[in-house]
Amino acid sequence: MHRLLRTAANRGRLARPLLLVAGLLASPLALAADTGCAALTQEDGLQPLSGCRWIDGHLELDATSLASLSYDQHGLAPIHAGGGYHYVRADGRQLPVITVDNGPDDVVDGLVRGRVGQRIGYFDTQLRQAFPGTFDFGWAFDDGVARVCEGCRPGTPDDHGHIAMVGGTWYRIDRQGRSAMGAQTP
Repeated sequence: MHRLLRTAANRGRLARPLLLVAGLLASPLALAADTGCAALTQEDGLQPLSGCRWIDGHLELDATSLASLSYDQHGLAPIHAGGGYHYVRADGRQLPVITVDNGPDDVVDGLVRGRVGQRIGYFDTQLRQAFPGTFDFGWAFDDGVARVCEGCRPGTPDDHGHIAMVGGTWYRIDRQGRSAMGAQTP
């Protein structure tokens, strides 16, 4: 839908520990962050969305805005607000999610990566945290496991603006958040 070249070949490339942040400051996404909210549509990209506001650090959308959104098969609509992407449900529940390929993180194996403060947690399509625990970084699930790290941190950006996550302890978790394999190197 909103992905750039989301192919099996790219999936392998995305398995490297890189956080994609290139171009956000110079893109329409930054403009949307400054002017309020924008709905991400398949046909037109980002379209301004009135009727959204921040209340006590939480994004709120009015009934008209919620009704105007295009929801996917999971009942989620992607919007850009406050400098990042959020998934919104028709009932108004929302979750700030990870940005990948200039769009919101995909739901994979029924889970999506969301922001919990400065950390990453995993959430179901109802936008409820799937299991306790947050990580310094984590990849999307693939075949029932996700690679996560504790104690890792962003490294130096490369020439393309990609930032590798360095250090820490890396391991795999299952869909219940349990360790699926022993500790690994990044």
